[in-house]
Amino acid sequence: MRKVAIFALINLVVLGSLTAPVVTGLPLVIARLVSEPERTSVLAAVTICGAVASVLANPLFGFLSDRTPGRFGRRRPWLLAGVIVGLAATAIIAAADSIAVLTLGWVLAQTAYNASLAAVAAMLGDQVSERRRASASGIFGAAAFLGTLPPLILAAAAPTRLPVVLLAMPVVAVVVVAICCAVIVDPPLEATVARVRRPLGRLTVRLHGAFAWVWLQRFLIQTSFSLVTVFTLYFVAARLRMGTEEASPVVAVTTLVGGAAIVITAVVAGFLAARRGRYGPYIVVAALGLAAAGILRAGVGDSSQLWISAALGGMALGIFYAVDLALALRTVPPGESGTYLGVFNIAETLPQTLAPALALAVLAATGSDPLSAATDNYAALYTTAAGFALLALVPLIFLRPVLSRTSAYLPDAASQRVPR
Repeated sequence: MRKVAIFALINLVVLGSLTAPVVTGLPLVIARLVSEPERTSVLAAVTICGAVASVLANPLFGFLSDRTPGRFGRRRPWLLAGVIVGLAATAIIAAADSIAVLTLGWVLAQTAYNASLAAVAAMLGDQVSERRRASASGIFGAAAFLGTLPPLILAAAAPTRLPVVLLAMPVVAVVVVAICCAVIVDPPLEATVARVRRPLGRLTVRLHGAFAWVWLQRFLIQTSFSLVTVFTLYFVAARLRMGTEEASPVVAVTTLVGGAAIVITAVVAGFLAARRGRYGPYIVVAALGLAAAGILRAGVGDSSQLWISAALGGMALGIFYAVDLALALRTVPPGESGTYLGVFNIAETLPQTLAPALALAVLAATGSDPLSAATDNYAALYTTAAGFALLALVPLIFLRPVLSRTSAYLPDAASQRVPR
């Protein structure tokens, strides 16, 4: 568990470094560079470029870290290089004098920090025993949310000091990762499972097996959650009949309630799942809970009901995070954690990119809201989100061989034969 705590700390500071530009950096720099009517479209274009970079970077650097030779280990070079380059990229964002430079800085930041995220996830797969993976999965899920808090606090405390807000977490990340690299063990390539001769071919084969169903399950759950959280400010303003400024504190409380539920539930459920070694019931409860949260939010008429739905959704997502990574690692061939977990992370980042477009399509196709008579039908949007959560139950039919830690399952028997 000491290793898990170190890996979770790295996850926290790296994700926090990525959160700072999203919270305040990009919008404020864009506001300085372009006129008000163009800001929304420019922000969307810049964030989409960064999202594409993250989708490509995570599996790429996971693949490279599986095959990195040297005495410093396979993962540590990418951990440290990622946060150092990420700090430089964040400095470019803070000093950007054009949209092109800003976009370059954001793409570079996403690429660099995803190198670190891919490496730390692979280290968890390498060094944490299967018996501890559920608790580790829960702690990782909790750290993912906790990493967003320091940038939010800094943005609220010093909204006009953009360089401080942007650079504080990246500097902390460099220090923390450097210290962690000095204390963690990362065996060199020669001491681990031998390299796979045809990595892309084997990856293609596994995408048709249990790994593909685990990937699809995460994609559906994350799509459901992204649809629930996208356009929250506009939803609160329309359903509770508030102005956007008046609705902002309500949205902030909603975010904190949901986030606290994620953190607490992920840690508790992770330890329970680690003790029992059965993952299926947690997936069922998570999917049903997320669907119920969507239905509850679809009928929101006051802030208290909104916060209850946020707590229920957060608890459901926390339960899912508690077993999600542990379940995925059961389908990963030995020695290829970086490659497979990099692809697995696409199932989390891709829905965040697609959710705004999908939400707009649902709103455009469903008319006005039946409860508030607003132009956008948020009841239909959140019902759709509930449907995606229920669809996440379907992969369980094909995942029965990996749902229990006691069941014997070999992800790829050929990959375990070390060539002489």
